[in-house]
Amino acid sequence: MKNLYIALSLLAVTGCASTPPSTSTSRSHDWWAYRSQIMQERNQGILTPVAAEDKIETKYREIYESIDGPDPEMAGVFAYSKRLYVLAEAGQLSTGEADALTSARMREIEARDAAQVQFHWWLESRFPPNGGD
Repeated sequence: MKNLYIALSLLAVTGCASTPPSTSTSRSHDWWAYRSQIMQERNQGILTPVAAEDKIETKYREIYESIDGPDPEMAGVFAYSKRLYVLAEAGQLSTGEADALTSARMREIEARDAAQVQFHWWLESRFPPNGGD
């Protein structure tokens, strides 16, 4: 669970690299605060794992996609995690295993996003966006 939180926070930070810092920080904080609340409700048995994931995805879309547009990678993560939580609810997988697999997927995306950000930085360092104007 902790790894999932760390991975998602890193993804949120790298995903908002093109947004002004105060805006991306505020959006990230809002989403993480909401996510933490929903995860507590899930862990207390108030929400099922699938219902919790649905609420988290809906909030993510409200906060990020309304401004940045669709995020296919996160859509894939949410679809994958929902499938895992359906299996967990059916007793074919533990919630802890579903959390671990979802966290692993998030780490893959976070690593790929970090590489893209690093390449973008490298490219702009050699070819500044307004360098020839």
